[in-house]
Amino acid sequence: MSGPNPQDPDSRLYTFIDTQPLDTYPCSRDSSPSHFTIRQITPTAITKAWPVVVTAPAHGLRNGNTVRTTKFIRMPLANATGMAQLNNRMFYVEQVTVNTFQLYGEDHLPVDGRNYTTYVSGGQFTLAYNKPLIVNPAHFPPPGQPPPIPYP
Repeated sequence: MSGPNPQDPDSRLYTFIDTQPLDTYPCSRDSSPSHFTIRQITPTAITKAWPVVVTAPAHGLRNGNTVRTTKFIRMPLANATGMAQLNNRMFYVEQVTVNTFQLYGEDHLPVDGRNYTTYVSGGQFTLAYNKPLIVNPAHFPPPGQPPPIPYP
């Protein structure tokens, strides 16, 4: 019996490198085989009020999530999205409903948008974390099995 042949692309030597088995964790609509999750939400409306309320149908966010805002454009005026004051900032999501959420600042107080420019369209909210959500499936045993014993 011969060993793996590095010159043969179908060799068992490359089986693990070329394929990644699908895993049941995390089991969500935005999971990827690499388990790096990115959820981007484009709003349909944003109130110019205190607090700022964002409407985004079926956004899937939860109270306490952190979002980063991007693509809120001030100039050129032909492409302006409005609410440029939100651009490139981090916010906490609170008072979540199925289609809306409120923005809270890093101080955990509601964002006052009364002096912001009027929202037109566009912009993007990206679900953010203190660190990227990278999940090692080895840390989550299959259902019905005890967790692995950690190394000392």
